[in-house]
Amino acid sequence: MIFSKYSANGNDFIIVKDPERDLSAFIIEKMCDRHFGIGADGVLYLLKSDKADARMRIFNSDGGEAEMCANGLRAMVHYWDSLQNVKKPSYKIETMNGIYEVFCTNGKVQIEMSEISQENLHPAPELHLFEKSFFINTGVPHLVLLGPNKDIAIKEIGSQYRFHKNFPKGTNVNFVEVKSGDTQEAYVRTYERGVEDETFSCGTGLTATALALSHWFGWKGLIKLSNKGGNQEVLIGDKVLYSGEITFCFQGEYTL
Repeated sequence: MIFSKYSANGNDFIIVKDPERDLSAFIIEKMCDRHFGIGADGVLYLLKSDKADARMRIFNSDGGEAEMCANGLRAMVHYWDSLQNVKKPSYKIETMNGIYEVFCTNGKVQIEMSEISQENLHPAPELHLFEKSFFINTGVPHLVLLGPNKDIAIKEIGSQYRFHKNFPKGTNVNFVEVKSGDTQEAYVRTYERGVEDETFSCGTGLTATALALSHWFGWKGLIKLSNKGGNQEVLIGDKVLYSGEITFCFQGEYTL
């Protein structure tokens, strides 16, 4: 099986362009294993669509299918664009959640984050350890917690919220620390559901974080967010747009 490996600010993916290839959860876990496989946070399927330019399916490294992944979508559009003889300024991609428009300009891949719904949160007592909390669905559910995050035991603490009874379907957890000064900048760490660990970047999580900061502090326009994967941006205006770095790593062949 031929595959391509991509990184979106360190959030890395294996892209499979084979609609006939239905991989089991066991095989996906093996492929994503960083010691005995290719190594990735997830596997992306590139499929045909009757409603859009293409369709994406996303499987986390535990083999479970996710509704949406913003960094995965940016990586797949970069790959899809590389296959086209005639480039387009934007592409519409179908996901489990719906159709997203993704813009490609000057090497920058930017998503219009159109599936956003705020949900009521009845916080557990443990949430009071943080200054503020915010719960929102940006394609997948995200809990955002405000407070110092540099030395936090993210796998231990993140898993407590990820599996908390308040979130029967589970949640991703973002720990955000605002940078000093008047600039709209913050540092984010994300514990991802399905990966069950911290990832270098999470697009839906960064979008959720930007919306939390907008809700708490009135931030609008360009919000700069950094994490282990580097620098990313969320633009909040009439639309919510998320963008960051995309890197093609390599192409290879995987023997099943």
